[in-house]
Formats: sequence, structure tokens, C-alpha cells
Amino acid sequence: MRIIQTKGMVKDGEIKVKVPPELSNNEVEVVIIAQNEPDEFELMRKLAKANGYDSKEKIMELIKQVKLEILAEKGLLK
Repeated sequence: MRIIQTKGMVKDGEIKVKVPPELSNNEVEVVIIAQNEPDEFELMRKLAKANGYDSKEKIMELIKQVKLEILAEKGLLK
């Protein structure tokens, strides 16, 4: 496997990049990294803050609540 890093432009949903001539007629796997876009963790964190879970205490309270719900579903809650 050979990994080549290059930059390209997305226009109307299509990506155009230049590759070395030896790859011009081969099948390749494409990995897209959008540097200025938030990842899933950042999106979840923003959603949590928007729903009032912006402190460690609130997050721990939510975790405790989820644990209690799981125990109740399994019939292990007294």
C-alpha cells in the first residue's frame, strides 16, 4: 500500500486532485479530512452544552441517571 497526501478542491460535490502518473489508471481508496469542520466529539459537546450539561457535575448526574436506568432494565435495581 502506498499513501500519498495531496490537496484538492470540492466543487459541486466533486473532488478534483492531481495524482502521480503511475496512479492515473488505478483504483484508490479516498479519505477526506476537512480541517475546518468539527468532528463528532465537538458536535456532541456543543449539543450537551446546549441542553444544559456544561459542567462536570451535570455530566456526572446524567451518567448516574443512565446507569440507574440500565440497572432498572436488567432488574438489578432494589
